[in-house]
Amino acid sequence: MEEELPETESLLRSRRMEERKSLRESIDEEQDEIRISKRTFLISLIVIFGVAVSFTASSQFSKYALDIDSESFNAPYFMLWFSTTWMITCFPVFLIYNLIRGSGFKESLKHSAPVLGGSWLWGFLRVLLFLVLWSGSNYSYTKALTFVSSSIAASISSCNAAFVWVLAMILLKDKFVIPKLLAVIFAIGGVVLISLDDQINAPWLGIVLALASAILAALYKVLFKYVLGDASLGQVSLFLSCLGLLNLILNAIPTFLLIFFGAEYLNVATVPWAALVGSAALGLLFNFLIAFGIALLHPLVIAVGMLVGIPMNTVVDIVLGQVSATLLFILGSVCIVVSFVLVVFPYSLVPICRRIGFA
Repeated sequence: MEEELPETESLLRSRRMEERKSLRESIDEEQDEIRISKRTFLISLIVIFGVAVSFTASSQFSKYALDIDSESFNAPYFMLWFSTTWMITCFPVFLIYNLIRGSGFKESLKHSAPVLGGSWLWGFLRVLLFLVLWSGSNYSYTKALTFVSSSIAASISSCNAAFVWVLAMILLKDKFVIPKLLAVIFAIGGVVLISLDDQINAPWLGIVLALASAILAALYKVLFKYVLGDASLGQVSLFLSCLGLLNLILNAIPTFLLIFFGAEYLNVATVPWAALVGSAALGLLFNFLIAFGIALLHPLVIAVGMLVGIPMNTVVDIVLGQVSATLLFILGSVCIVVSFVLVVFPYSLVPICRRIGFA
């Protein structure tokens, strides 16, 4: 019996040590989760505001390009083709960045190539799918700008947040959480309030085009996450460059045909190149943030970034005298801000939110 006591004490000590070790590990894991949540929250804020600002500025430049001299320039598809072509620069810029960091071309390409699906055929089909969705969404939006102001187009197309949420539950198997539902409700409510404003007297075609843009944009965002998953910076850059390259070749055909048959028209001597370049450069930033944000975060975060761009667009329109500030606009903007907060709030950092399943 006396010999068994030391063994029992030894077992107790080892159990206590294991319990302490397990406790330390659980604490470390919780701290890691908190650090990750804080990092994700910060990145979400940066991406959302980046998307909002670039979306607003790009929309305003596009609207200006279409309005400055509509008699000699009205070519939304040409604008789409021109701005999307700029995306070719994404991967070369990434390569330069990697070279500065000491990584070679072959290594960068090796790590980025899997995003194309493992073969040239799959890569082509992947890029083609997203080019179709991308072109449809952006052309619809740009064409809508010929009928309505940029703030109205942005307000209507921002309904893609609702479509993103629904598609994400279907394709990405997102769990149903009340904050996201409320975020979508507030977002749609904000859009409805702004749309009901007496200052908005938009032609139905402009509304339909903006709504089509919203649906196609939602498909693009969710499928991007579904197909590409958690793509790296290099993979996103390569994919966008391939998208831009395919656009340069394929979208040149409808661009030429639309101009040739007079559906769109431009006078080379009077093309507003400054506005087009500004729109394309900001569009490039916007597109990259969308793709990178979707891969790193969630499509709904990007959709909310566009929602935040609505009040920005409207403020610019008010300053430019295109619309007037009204109570409905203010209330709608407040709803959109609430939607923004509901999406980006770091629920995992709040214990009660974790317990009730919000995180």
